[in-house]
Amino acid sequence: MGAWSLYFLAKLGLYYGHAIGLHLAANAVLAVALAWPLGAPAARRARTALAVPLAIALLYYDSYLPPFTRLIEEAGALSTFRVDYLVELLQRFVPLRAVAALAALALAYVLLQHRLRFATLAFLGLLVAAVVPVAPPPAPPPDESRFVRAGEPVEQSDAPGARRSPEQLDAALQAFYGAQQGKTVSFSRAGPASFDLVLLSVCSLSRDDLDFARVADLPLLGRFDIVFSQFNSAATYSGPAVLRLLHGTCGQSPQAQLYSGTAPDACYLFRNLASDGYRPALLLNHDGSFDHFAQQMSADGGIGADPLDNRAAPVAMTAFDGSPIRSDFALLSQWWNAGDGGEGHRALLYNTITLHDGNRVPGLAGVSSRDSYTPRLRQLFTDLGRFLDLVEQSGRPTVVVLIPEHGAALRGDAVQVSGLRELPTRAITRVPVAVKLIGFPNLKSGAGPLLIDRPASYLSLTALIAGLLQGGPARTTPASLQALAQALPGTEWLAENAGTLMFRQGGRDYLRTPNGTWSEYGGTP
Repeated sequence: MGAWSLYFLAKLGLYYGHAIGLHLAANAVLAVALAWPLGAPAARRARTALAVPLAIALLYYDSYLPPFTRLIEEAGALSTFRVDYLVELLQRFVPLRAVAALAALALAYVLLQHRLRFATLAFLGLLVAAVVPVAPPPAPPPDESRFVRAGEPVEQSDAPGARRSPEQLDAALQAFYGAQQGKTVSFSRAGPASFDLVLLSVCSLSRDDLDFARVADLPLLGRFDIVFSQFNSAATYSGPAVLRLLHGTCGQSPQAQLYSGTAPDACYLFRNLASDGYRPALLLNHDGSFDHFAQQMSADGGIGADPLDNRAAPVAMTAFDGSPIRSDFALLSQWWNAGDGGEGHRALLYNTITLHDGNRVPGLAGVSSRDSYTPRLRQLFTDLGRFLDLVEQSGRPTVVVLIPEHGAALRGDAVQVSGLRELPTRAITRVPVAVKLIGFPNLKSGAGPLLIDRPASYLSLTALIAGLLQGGPARTTPASLQALAQALPGTEWLAENAGTLMFRQGGRDYLRTPNGTWSEYGGTP
């Protein structure tokens, strides 16, 4: 086998280091083919020429990278990334310690190839991997104490149970979608607009990110009146996540249906709000061109308004594709001051990518986007806190909703490296949703957030908004708010990305690939 032994020994090291998987049958066939003695030099050269692309393809197959078809689909988007960001991503997939280990293995081969039979070691390693497969490390549980300050938890609906068979999971999935089709939040009895509504759509912020970034001293979440501790964004990318919010007055649908244009008007949040007298607005702290984000919001989101001009706000940082990212507080304060005291009430969807992977901040040259995440998070929360101060000072009745799209996947796991969001794990889709009620005279400040501690998603949030409209600021009391929170509909935990599903049943997470294959997810596919 010669130097090909290094290929298999290196893969075994990566396998037991939880960096890749290992399809033993395919690797064993390739190893036997490479070790089979061939006399003619031409035959050996032909075998090597054929083996190189096969070995590369097999390595990719063994890795936890997205399917190759996904790379082809996203080639256009990847081509817009800055070169330094691509280098950063490459270092995550191929860490320097792995390169150093491979170099040490190659040196050992050069020095010991005449004394040790490396091919024998490779075959023995494959045999050991067949007998002693690697076990993934358990993911650390999130720290709940820093996120919720008040409220009584509700009994969990997903207590651990027996493993589900693929047939049971298929049936449960069909039952889920069947039940969701019949669910709609009605705004017909909600009454006319009685407060401004501000939806703060934040890219790349999950509860796991908050825990990993160790930012327990940030006071922003404690300022909100209602906190969802188990909110499922149901998506891992911005487009489908925000579309799910904008379609949130109906039950959860498969991701492809978000782009079909077949949803009835009752399923569009902003069309419901407009019928109640709201003036809709869309504001971004970016240019909205990446992945046609702004176009998707107009074509598929039903907002009924083009993005507002954001060029008067100063540039705070540079995005992963080189485009400018504007200051969050500057944009929000400009919008608020421009319309404060105007006729009627406003509904704003504000989208910020301040926390997106790959951003570069002035003064932090040479710092990776992963290392700059915490400073960017602190600045974002400071800006949002200043905006809350501005709204509170006005006294104008306003409901402010913090609604992150998905996490940044800062921690990663045994399958997905940091920043990769192809598999919709709960670490990525469990986001800190919170609601601030300003200008509601019967609610006392400082009492601590009301905790909604059961699996929930967009239907719960839109039901909350409709319930607040029905009551109005003057008639909303702590008791009525508690009753409204208890009556909110829950949603089973199902998240999706490009046909890949993560379904939580009986306290276990199950992954379904686009070809319909189910497996329990515990850090390995």
